[in-house]
Amino acid sequence: MINKIKSKLPFGVRKLIRHLYPFNKSNPYNYYHPRFNQLNISDYFLFRCDNFESIFIAENSLAIFSAEPIECKHLFYFFNVSGNKCGKFEIVSALFHYQLNIKTHMTGGEKIGSFIHQTIYSNDLLNKESDLKSNKLIFQHRGYTGYRSLNSKHDNYSFLHGNFGSMYFHKGKLLSLSTQRAEHSYTPQIIIKAGKFYELYFSNPTNKILKISITLILKSNKLSSIKTLYINPMGSYMFEYSSNSESEIGNISWKTNLPVGRAIVFENDGVLFDIFHS
Repeated sequence: MINKIKSKLPFGVRKLIRHLYPFNKSNPYNYYHPRFNQLNISDYFLFRCDNFESIFIAENSLAIFSAEPIECKHLFYFFNVSGNKCGKFEIVSALFHYQLNIKTHMTGGEKIGSFIHQTIYSNDLLNKESDLKSNKLIFQHRGYTGYRSLNSKHDNYSFLHGNFGSMYFHKGKLLSLSTQRAEHSYTPQIIIKAGKFYELYFSNPTNKILKISITLILKSNKLSSIKTLYINPMGSYMFEYSSNSESEIGNISWKTNLPVGRAIVFENDGVLFDIFHS
């Protein structure tokens, strides 16, 4: 009956219904978001200052849009693994991209956590462009984070684009458009290898506790539940795993109510490391 009713509705109405909760429990974002000037939506990025160096490539959106240098204030807000704000750093630059070298004095001494990137432009600058006079702008920051092992003999960084988040600051408060919906299962496009050490970083960009159930997938097609995580709102968690068994372990999987509940995976054999989204 529901499908019959939906088939008679105009396409625009059906499209709206698909985005509204509870009709679509898989939609990863809240449909409604606040309207205010220069809205900044940022992915939730991971920083590591433990045995890794972390850098971030922050885009100057208006400079890129205008194809000329434009003065921009970059703001970086840092959060510890418990989801509490632990640091802030800001810089003014007219470059198309600004490279931030993340240090512990920026993160309040925290060695592992998350951060978001925000930008601010002057109203005078925005009013110079006829297309921007309304100031109803939405900047989506999906910059690149690079990681380099301190133990590596190589100078290159391994880079990832933003994973998932939709975080923003409004009136001094961290908010998010991300939401928990129906349960999803995830299996990364890797195979767990014997003799390698894995670090899986999960972040929670929502405003309630996130549950993640981790399972090993054995080569015999059997599943072995090994851990259940509970991550604070705006918090993160590092799950470590290694195996010496070449014959038993096939892969790793997890279930969560976060529709894009991917992890950032570090694979390390003691000499080289690789990093990728799950």
